[in-house]
Amino acid sequence: MTPSQQPDNDRRPLVTLIAPAYNEADNAAGLVGFFREIKAAQPELDFELILVDDGSTDGTAQIALDALGEGDVARIVRLSRNFGSHAGVTAGLAHARGDCALTLSTDLQEPLEAVIRFLDEWRAGNDIVWGIREVRAVPKGMGNLMSRLFSRAFHRLSTIPTYPKDGPSQILVSRAVIDVVNSMPETNRNVLGIVAWVGFTQTTISFEQLPRPAGKSKWTSSKKIKLLLDSFVEFSSAPFLITAVLGLLIGGAGLVGILTLLLIALITLSAPIAWGLILASVFFLGGMQLVVLGGIGEYLWRTGDDARRRPVYITRSVHDVGTLNRSEMLAGSSAAS
Repeated sequence: MTPSQQPDNDRRPLVTLIAPAYNEADNAAGLVGFFREIKAAQPELDFELILVDDGSTDGTAQIALDALGEGDVARIVRLSRNFGSHAGVTAGLAHARGDCALTLSTDLQEPLEAVIRFLDEWRAGNDIVWGIREVRAVPKGMGNLMSRLFSRAFHRLSTIPTYPKDGPSQILVSRAVIDVVNSMPETNRNVLGIVAWVGFTQTTISFEQLPRPAGKSKWTSSKKIKLLLDSFVEFSSAPFLITAVLGLLIGGAGLVGILTLLLIALITLSAPIAWGLILASVFFLGGMQLVVLGGIGEYLWRTGDDARRRPVYITRSVHDVGTLNRSEMLAGSSAAS
């Protein structure tokens, strides 16, 4: 670990495990069991679990509370409604007391071996450790293909080249990174993009994603589309550059068409009959103008969202389980952030 990562007074480092959850009642008790496996595998570290209940309606938070027992240190953070997984991770980071924080999926898709490798890379001095799914639990399908294409396009076209081109699944961040991310107020956020943007020492591990033991993914197509828009609006001007280039190409093609029609008319000594082509061009160009205006609208809407300074999430309650028994404990805020 670098000097900024070293805990004070020779105490054991504290690792915060953050698990956003939305209607994961079938997996909540299993998450607590996995938490205990991690603690047993790394006895030289202290651990706390933060479960962020993102507006669940199936009793996810209570099931996790019932599963926790003596020797467990945890925080159950309940949000006032469903704000999305990136808001959930943001809430987890705001309440984290650890020297580092590692995100986990509540559906238990990360193997224990991957968690140990995350921690090894952090102790080697890295402030950010990206987890890449070398093998995905669902290796085929349109959703998987679109996810891969988005990650590679975002890697190339955004202002953060450190964002992994294969698309991160989970991430570990040091205390220094946690503090910086907690100071960032963006409302519509790709929290992984924010982490990549801050810099610091970064590295990557790969792991085989495990299949969900129960339930279905809540990562819907509408949430994926919103993340795509948020990501490019926050970190890339590529949409405007692409539409500008496309506009030049279309305008150039229109000019060539007009000159060609005039040349044919001069050669044949006849009036050019091109009303159909002109009408189609008007419709096409009008559609492109609407697309550009829509893109500008997306940027303006998000700018307005940030200017309104509404919180990324609202905390309904925070329930602490166990104690850390340390005078240096970093208290995460329980207020809305």
